[in-house]
Amino acid sequence: MEITADAREQGQTRPSLSWMRVVGHIGRLALGLIFLASGVLKAVDPAEFAHQIAGYGIIGPRLARLTAPALIVFEIALGVALVAGVRPLLTATASILLLLAFIAIEAYGIAAGRTESCGCFGAYLKRTPGEVIVEDFLFIGLALLAIVGLRGWAGARPGRAAAILVAALCLSTAFVLASPSLPIDDVVTRLRAGRTLADLDLAARLPQLAQGRHLVALIDVTDPRAAETAAALDALASRPGAPSVIGLTPSSEQEIDAFRWTVVPAFEIKSVDRDVIKRLYRRLPRYFVLDSGRVVAVYDGAPPEARDLL
Repeated sequence: MEITADAREQGQTRPSLSWMRVVGHIGRLALGLIFLASGVLKAVDPAEFAHQIAGYGIIGPRLARLTAPALIVFEIALGVALVAGVRPLLTATASILLLLAFIAIEAYGIAAGRTESCGCFGAYLKRTPGEVIVEDFLFIGLALLAIVGLRGWAGARPGRAAAILVAALCLSTAFVLASPSLPIDDVVTRLRAGRTLADLDLAARLPQLAQGRHLVALIDVTDPRAAETAAALDALASRPGAPSVIGLTPSSEQEIDAFRWTVVPAFEIKSVDRDVIKRLYRRLPRYFVLDSGRVVAVYDGAPPEARDLL
């Protein structure tokens, strides 16, 4: 049987096209999972992501509080669209544009002298701005693989694609709004019973807490409710047999001094680098009891009762 030139040409090109398609799907799925992880980790603490956005100085805190949840929802929806194969070329192109925007923002931050770690994967995974830029260029490479390898592949059918996008937008919005109230602090932060000072990255900073029993209060001294918190802690500290009390705060030394002048707390307050202390909470105040340098109890919202400590 004679094999025509066209048949021979098709036989030569099919394997190449097949491998390109496989590589394109790998790029699409990898990029989609990255955006999903990034969006979900940000959604765990949207208020902190808003704080990080405002820290670049491009927009103010009020606008950042609106931008943060919208960007989180967009990232999650984009990740779902990539994984589900919704308009693959369009979503891969949108990914490149978003990543280029992230790179430009990080470059602006570096030029402005910003050295704080980026919140691209939430508040609890830290990388430098330079590392983030390198990562984003690698992610752009994945998007380019998807565009080149999936050329000619339409992806999910229009009806199914629309249903997937609507579901992703609704569910991610609901998660972002409900996240601050969900009892997931023990899962997403470092602070939980059984952890040591070293686990909390506090051993070198607060070696005096390695011995004895202590009640540690994570507080924001600029919070209007901080005076009420301090009064409750003063009452606890005055009880015979109570553990010593120490306050840790992400606030500045100037803010601590102003708080001491107005409230006059009976316990010591220390400022801890925000990158360190933020890994221990999502909302303030939060309290934990240390016994010989190990966490034995954690309390959210209100300070513990005296009967729990004595």
